[in-house]
Amino acid sequence: MIPKFRRTKLKTILLIDILIVAIAAGTYIYLQNTGGLASAPKLAEFTLSDLTISPLEADVGEPISISVNVTNIGDLEGNYSATLTINDVEKETKMILLQGGSYAIVDFTDTENTEGNYTVKVGNLTGTFRIKAAPPEISSISLSNLIIRPYEVWLGDQVNATVTAKNIGAATDTLTVKVVVNGTLTETRKIELAAGETTTLNFAFNATNEGVQYVKINSLFAAFTVVPRGMHTLFVVSTPLSGIPFTLEGVEHKTPYSELLPVGKAYTVKFPGTFELQNALFLFAHWEDGTWGQVGGSADSYHTVTLNDRTTIVATYKNTRCCPSLYVWNGTNYRYRTEISAGTGYLGIFNYFRADGSLAFLYSYPWDYVKLDRTQIQPRNGYYDLTLNQVWDEIFYVDSAKLVIVDHSPGVDVFSTSGTYLYNLVNQGVIYTVSKQPSTPTSAFIIYPNGTREDVLSQISTLDSICTSGTEFRYDTLELNLGDLSKAKSIKLVVAGITIYSSGQVQGEWAGQFWNQPGVQPFPPPYMEVKAANGSWVRVPDNRQFPLVDVTSESFVVDLTGLFPTNDYSVRIHSFFDSRFDYIGVDTTPQQYVKIQQITPSYASLSQFRQTSSNSSGYFTRYGDVTALLQAADDEYVIGRQGDCISLQFSTDTLLPVPAGMERDYFFFVSCWFKVDGLPYLAFKVDPLPFHGMSAFPYPDTESYPFSSHWNYLATYNTRKINVP
Repeated sequence: MIPKFRRTKLKTILLIDILIVAIAAGTYIYLQNTGGLASAPKLAEFTLSDLTISPLEADVGEPISISVNVTNIGDLEGNYSATLTINDVEKETKMILLQGGSYAIVDFTDTENTEGNYTVKVGNLTGTFRIKAAPPEISSISLSNLIIRPYEVWLGDQVNATVTAKNIGAATDTLTVKVVVNGTLTETRKIELAAGETTTLNFAFNATNEGVQYVKINSLFAAFTVVPRGMHTLFVVSTPLSGIPFTLEGVEHKTPYSELLPVGKAYTVKFPGTFELQNALFLFAHWEDGTWGQVGGSADSYHTVTLNDRTTIVATYKNTRCCPSLYVWNGTNYRYRTEISAGTGYLGIFNYFRADGSLAFLYSYPWDYVKLDRTQIQPRNGYYDLTLNQVWDEIFYVDSAKLVIVDHSPGVDVFSTSGTYLYNLVNQGVIYTVSKQPSTPTSAFIIYPNGTREDVLSQISTLDSICTSGTEFRYDTLELNLGDLSKAKSIKLVVAGITIYSSGQVQGEWAGQFWNQPGVQPFPPPYMEVKAANGSWVRVPDNRQFPLVDVTSESFVVDLTGLFPTNDYSVRIHSFFDSRFDYIGVDTTPQQYVKIQQITPSYASLSQFRQTSSNSSGYFTRYGDVTALLQAADDEYVIGRQGDCISLQFSTDTLLPVPAGMERDYFFFVSCWFKVDGLPYLAFKVDPLPFHGMSAFPYPDTESYPFSSHWNYLATYNTRKINVP
């Protein structure tokens, strides 16, 4: 039992404790209500505002200033990473430390070297700016051929820039030349040249920052890269297409591939001898890095390099040995689609020797019709973007380009025709509707030149890159039985395959063997036969003949309606070149309604995307805006060579929406001729120019390109003079 005095003392202590707690609680409530006591501190929390872009429109190579206000609305300090993204590409990240309740302005600088619209994103804020072409020089002195050497350096290394200056005027003139490196003016030089005088300007500066550094000299621009000391970049690429698997030091990768590696070591790459992509078979041809590696044929091919500076290894594959390559923006990147006007746009198709030993030539059909389904083309910033890259050593003449937009029932597919180099075929460029499940021929055999007969029904029944075999410079015969089509009102073949060509030199050597065989065609076209009433094979009319199979696997329609004289629906297709069939289907459905819209390029420009050692010569189209040249087939061409690129933009502004219950597909219609090197009877020069009204190429002395009505075009656009004797 607790004594009374202790109980009294304990009671007093408890009363004091309760009183203290009560006073403290009351004071807390009072201070809280009057703002005298803060709540628990909040963690750092950031908000972004006031995204500023200046200027909103700038010249190519001109710096763009971008800033954003970052505020820490929390109580505690914290770090924030501000990332600048341009067109979905992360360009730069800056880390800042902010006290609670404070803010800071984060500044970025961006320089773009390609015309177009750009979307800026920092955090949840977005904005746009536009890059336009630099204004023309107000001087008769023009600058060209900006070269940066070396392209890849280490910090502190000297970088050299050279540029060619020429006075194209009739009097002495001056020009102020400004050198800007990564937005900083490093040198200004005033030059004076007499009329017609040409000089080379040399500039030097040091690499001061790691990463890509941009050099602008007046309206010209280029770039170089600063990498860590002791390292250089090894690039491994394939042409004319990417995505080919290879190994580097035994580790698997896909092209294109790049990696910073230590210098002084030897690195070995291995590529497959054959590769299938997009329903086409590609064969390894050679290396293109200045040396030749082991050419493996169907076996793997190896190449070893010692890395001492920036090095590129290029593995070249063949299947396509001609024509500009079409790349299409698919919503993520530019993807290789096909070669345009492959085979049909070939200039200098030798027909036969005449009795007097002179040469007779054929007209070549320049039009190509390339289907682009919904997965292959997507708009970007209000435009469909396509590029034509000239990879092979050829001269091209692109006269017209347009997008054909086709809305159709979701129950059918749509295809167009394929061109050929001899026949004037009816219904070229027509859009056909076909069943999504065409029937398979009853039988399919190939009869080879030696008489061997092979059953190929399994090869042509499915679109799967498994093709029939072919022979070059000999006729192969594909014999099809289409079954009982006696009740069909429409008969169409849906065909896919590839043709593999030898080089221009090989073809020229083959043609030269016929010098003493007047009238014999070294390169006869494909042709088609059907059964007559007596059971014999008869050739169909020339305007309904079988077209030339492309160098990449393209599905196209051949209309056979009305060609069969009996109820025997057998057909023979004779191919002289190495044509290999991947798929043949039979469609008997009637043509359905399609809604067609056409748009021409809203903008097109010609530029150089790679260097070349081509010996092609002549007056090529000058680099820059070529939009006006591609609006119609009018004998006014964009003329380019190996390494040149045509960038095309098609505006979506005028397109009507897809009608309810329909699907949309696209076709790229283009008119393009091309010349190859190695033909003994045709110089590798721009002239003579082709034209749509010619009877053959080279054309006879009685015909001529229409110079009188095209002088302005020739003088304005075809001013890039290269290696003209």
